[in-house]
Amino acid sequence: MTEKTLPPAETADLLVELGCEELPPKALDGIRSSFFDAVKKGLESSHIGFSPEISQSFSSPRRLAVLFRDVAARQPDQEQERRGPALSAAFDDNGKPTGAALGFARSVGKDVSELETLETDKGQWLCANLRESGKSLSELIYPILEQAIKELPVPRPMRWADHDFSFVRPVHWLVVMHGENVLEGHLLGHQAANLTRGHRIHSPGPHSLPDAASYERVLMDAFVMVDQERRKSQIRDSLVLADPQVRIDPELLREVNNLVEWPVAVVGTFDKEFLEVPHAALIASMQDHQKFFPVQDKTDSTRVSNRFIAISNIESSHTATVREGYERVIRPRLADARFFLEQDQKQALEANLALLDRAIFQNKIGTIGDKSRRIAYISTKIAEVIAENPDDASRAALLSKCDLMTQMVGEFPELQGVMGQHYALASGESCVTAQAIGEHYAPRFAGDQIPASSAGKIVSMADRLDTLTGIFAAGIRPSGNKDPFALRRSALGLVRILIEAELDLPLNLLLSFASEALAEQIETSPVLLAEVREFIIDRLGNYYRDQGFGAELINAVRVSGWDTLADLDRRLRALADFMGQEDAASLAAANKRIGNILRKSDESNSTTLDTARLLIEEEKQLFDEIMKLESQVAPLFESGDYSAGLKLLASLRQPVDGFFDAVMVMDDDTGLRLNRLSLLARMKSLFDRVADLSVLG
Repeated sequence: MTEKTLPPAETADLLVELGCEELPPKALDGIRSSFFDAVKKGLESSHIGFSPEISQSFSSPRRLAVLFRDVAARQPDQEQERRGPALSAAFDDNGKPTGAALGFARSVGKDVSELETLETDKGQWLCANLRESGKSLSELIYPILEQAIKELPVPRPMRWADHDFSFVRPVHWLVVMHGENVLEGHLLGHQAANLTRGHRIHSPGPHSLPDAASYERVLMDAFVMVDQERRKSQIRDSLVLADPQVRIDPELLREVNNLVEWPVAVVGTFDKEFLEVPHAALIASMQDHQKFFPVQDKTDSTRVSNRFIAISNIESSHTATVREGYERVIRPRLADARFFLEQDQKQALEANLALLDRAIFQNKIGTIGDKSRRIAYISTKIAEVIAENPDDASRAALLSKCDLMTQMVGEFPELQGVMGQHYALASGESCVTAQAIGEHYAPRFAGDQIPASSAGKIVSMADRLDTLTGIFAAGIRPSGNKDPFALRRSALGLVRILIEAELDLPLNLLLSFASEALAEQIETSPVLLAEVREFIIDRLGNYYRDQGFGAELINAVRVSGWDTLADLDRRLRALADFMGQEDAASLAAANKRIGNILRKSDESNSTTLDTARLLIEEEKQLFDEIMKLESQVAPLFESGDYSAGLKLLASLRQPVDGFFDAVMVMDDDTGLRLNRLSLLARMKSLFDRVADLSVLG
């Protein structure tokens, strides 16, 4: 049976809009993207043609929409050629159709007289040419939409009225149009129409859509900027225009973009007396509670002024009234922050240590107080190894979690560490201790800086080591999207500090410190520590891929004899530079060939050679070059100068090429064969001191 696709039907734009109650702003971008992808997949799997490169998705607080361009009105028709019995078996000697012919005709819904003859190089056959009409878009679109809705990453789906279905928010209208035509059907309790809704205040509607392509224009006239990227740019531009010193947090911008349909910037102020509150708390209060954008102080970019910018969802003729409303609601929030500060500073930061013993970190490994003491122990050990002041690190570690018990951090959890530093200074702790407390959560996210101070690095590493080892010992492992203790982030942060601070601290040693600290709470084992070590090393893949290193280079270094992550990093960067040289590809191929030879040989791979058995000039030359290089690269590799060592090893290319051209490695003579295998093993061992080049290519 063969199939032939006929030309597609006429095309027009396809619009689907779900009009909802206010959608969750933090989840909206993901929902919109998933909806577009799911409908796109449905159209593709149904063989409905469209132009994906110019199709797009839209969202605003009250709507979710997709607009697919040049969508076919139906599936393409299919022509099938079905082959039946051989002509010789289809008719008897009198030319009458046999049972085989009659049965085939019935199966294709035709009379025998309507069948045709197909000639092939293997003979003649009865055949039938069938045409299957494609289904219309109107038949296919609602099953596609129903499946797309099922696949949405909806947080807490809702039911409303007496419906037996759910969605992220109650739906109030539905638009499904193909060109000028409404595609009749029901979805989420609504009949499709060509009526959309405008801005709730300025132009509620309903508004009639003449066709799908007019969607964005009609909504713009109804005071809805439905293109989320255009709306975001409008917000950003209006913020900068209102005050160039505005502090635009990307996450806040994304959230506010999903809270408004017609953004208008409004500048407000608050009493300067609130500037006495730590500015991190002011920023948190404005951004998190009110969704306002703080304005930086013109003379000090680390501080904020008493100005802020709100993004209103209405273009009011009474701007002063709107501004006064914003100023009225921000004052009690800032007053709360000042009250929290005053209450927290009535006692020293250290006074919160007793409260930490009442807060459970994890049932099997104790309280946050237990954790603080463990971090202090690990910090002391690390400081002693790297010759830093153990008292500074230990003190910072012990107090590092005290701010979790303060009212300010209770209200603004994102200020943990920041307020700890502030309260430590206010309590008379040293600047070193305070800075380490403030830094020990860093790096908090991808792209964040590692701690700047030595004590900050030590406490940050100790905190992560304790979390990783303790949670693994408690029997908890990350699984899929579930990582309640953020173990992956902890491991990546540890990797970054060790590498970017160039700390030559063996992972095994660090994990042994964590194991010792946990001894009073839970038992660990060498097997468990090896599992934690492997989990940490697994973070290297993403860390280095984000920097542009290929998986083969990473694997080549990972299997080498590195001891510290800083050492591994030096090897990787040296190997990457080496692989850019002219001779590198040939030597990598030779190492791969040598590795294969040595693996396949079940004979000894000793590097001990008998020079008397070096009979051919090319193997003598290779041996001489290896002997010379062994003494030259040894001190370089021992000092960690892998780039210089590899540069010297590049001189092996010609001797290696000459060896393989002239020498039969697997000679029938056992002595010669073993000697040549030893020569190759010795040559490979030079490169193996940096990386296993045999895994490349």
